[in-house]
Amino acid sequence: MYSKLAFRNLKRSFKDYAIYFLTLVFGVCIFYTFNSIQSQSIMLELNEVQAMAFEQVDQIMGFASIFVSSVLAFLIVYANNYLIKRRKKEFGIYMTLGMDKGNLSTIIFLETLLVGIISLVVGLGIGIILSQGLSVLTAKMFQVNFLKFKFVFSYNAMIKTLMSFGIIYILVLMFNSISIRKIQLIDLLNSSKKNENIKVRNVWISVIVFIVSLIMVGSAYYIVLDKGASTVGINVNGTSILLGAVGTFLFFFSLSGFLLKLVQSKKKFYLKDLNMFVLRQINSKINTVFVSMSFICLSLFVGICMLAGGLGINSAINAELKDLTQYDETIWSFEGVDIEEYLNERNVDIRDYSKDYVSYINYKGNLKYSDLLSEKDINKSKDLYPIATDTEVQIIPLTKFNEILEMANKSPITLNDGEYALFSDIDSLINPLNNALEDNREININGNILKPGIKKAIEVVAYNQMMKSNLCTIIVKDDIVSGLTPWTSYLNFNYNQDNGNVINEKLNIIREEAIKEKENLLYSITKEELIAGSTSTGAIISYLGIYIGGIFLIVSAAVLALQQLSESTDNISRYNLLKRIGVDEKIINKSLLTQIAIYFLMPLSLALIHSIAGLEFSKRIITLFGSISIMKNILIALSVLVIIYGGYFIATYLGAKKNINNII
Repeated sequence: MYSKLAFRNLKRSFKDYAIYFLTLVFGVCIFYTFNSIQSQSIMLELNEVQAMAFEQVDQIMGFASIFVSSVLAFLIVYANNYLIKRRKKEFGIYMTLGMDKGNLSTIIFLETLLVGIISLVVGLGIGIILSQGLSVLTAKMFQVNFLKFKFVFSYNAMIKTLMSFGIIYILVLMFNSISIRKIQLIDLLNSSKKNENIKVRNVWISVIVFIVSLIMVGSAYYIVLDKGASTVGINVNGTSILLGAVGTFLFFFSLSGFLLKLVQSKKKFYLKDLNMFVLRQINSKINTVFVSMSFICLSLFVGICMLAGGLGINSAINAELKDLTQYDETIWSFEGVDIEEYLNERNVDIRDYSKDYVSYINYKGNLKYSDLLSEKDINKSKDLYPIATDTEVQIIPLTKFNEILEMANKSPITLNDGEYALFSDIDSLINPLNNALEDNREININGNILKPGIKKAIEVVAYNQMMKSNLCTIIVKDDIVSGLTPWTSYLNFNYNQDNGNVINEKLNIIREEAIKEKENLLYSITKEELIAGSTSTGAIISYLGIYIGGIFLIVSAAVLALQQLSESTDNISRYNLLKRIGVDEKIINKSLLTQIAIYFLMPLSLALIHSIAGLEFSKRIITLFGSISIMKNILIALSVLVIIYGGYFIATYLGAKKNINNII
């Protein structure tokens, strides 16, 4: 009997469950799709290094799924609360007819279970289909080809999805059971007639709190953006996050306190059409509005920045990958040893493996960035790089630099006595370096006063690396470095034949012996490893951006939609009263549209302001990986936002209008 009643109730109340159901379906779909990445490897032509990188992507997405599950659990339980409130009067009628709370809990349990099973089945079905298309994006990110298209079903992803959403639904069922057992019959029958208790706040106190919230949010922006992105650990700390979050809560708390008073002072606007009714409707829910608005605002902010930032970093990595992989392999040391000589001492002659190589050492010259760049350029550049810390600038002899240019198929340079030149691999620092050269900035290295010999900074990548990091290197004639302290050393080489595995096996043996003897340690990275590492990093960041960012946007919009659909049903009697006193249906629909628009625009407006600071910070991080414009990625993120948020807004308005007009 209870199962039939539950099924009939679900069918009858489907319009109330529609957005909730669709959100669950979408959540299951995304969850399965991004947890099925590892299974797609059977369609891709991956070498051993790429396969290891691919496995790393799968592991990271697994950890991300735990976070996504937690967010979904919180917001699904939160949204479910509105569905329970929506049907309180219906539950009261059941209890009036003699049904006890245990039986009522059973019906709700069965209804929730049915929704869960249906959403899981539909979501998994769509997810399985979409996961096939994700393989195309994965192949593009890893720069590999398809072996042969195969229909892939990930058993592990399905188990993860069932387990995660099973736990979420257990929480929902427990919450529903507790809610039903705590409520009284009189509350169920009168729930639609009761507003929440309004705590009237002093207008001036609200204004003061509003100003405090702006100061806190502004302080969070300043902390994050004051220094460069390279000092992320210093800027994005608990203080900035706490200030931003608390400031957001205080903003909506104070705004709800004096918004009505502010609008009431504008009599013409306040008394026009149903503006008075709309503002009273909003004010009647004042206690939950500021809490939900704050959470939704922060969720939208995270979603927008994750989407734009994630896609931007992936694009930057791919854009710079060709420059960063000019050699088959790079070996380096932080001890400044002569690597070619070091290998010869251990019976490894680089000439047996390569005829095209360069071995060089960078030196310290007690020269800092403040000795080279103007204060104006240092202040401009510190927003991107740690020049403000005034670290030392490395120095390279002219002969070795020309060997680097020769390997890069560039023309050599010449310097006269008493001259120097500059080179860097970072686009945004070329202009500050050019300014120093054009100003004929003199420098003192090892007692030698030098002036610029070439008026333009040279842009060249001197070794394989994950990201461009050579802020500036000074080029001097070979005799100048005599007596200077070695700093870092590099050996770039291209293989004679396919002998990379042979030399790397020997390098591994040398490293193991160096660790045992606690000697100088050599590090190395091959072009193959670098490409695999870069593409996997780009894939991880992009997937995380799409995965988490998309979830945050969807859930935020869904919660708002559920709130407004529930409120529209609760307020049917009020709208019916407006109809009876002669208010035109068009004006009623307009007031409903205005009310829903205010609910949707309030958190979105502050989220967009937060995002300006967030995207500026994201741009600085992206610049560290490569110089590209993030405007395209911002437009993509905004397009996704418009589709998701706008779609939920339209669906909410149409659903709420249908609820009211069907009764009226």
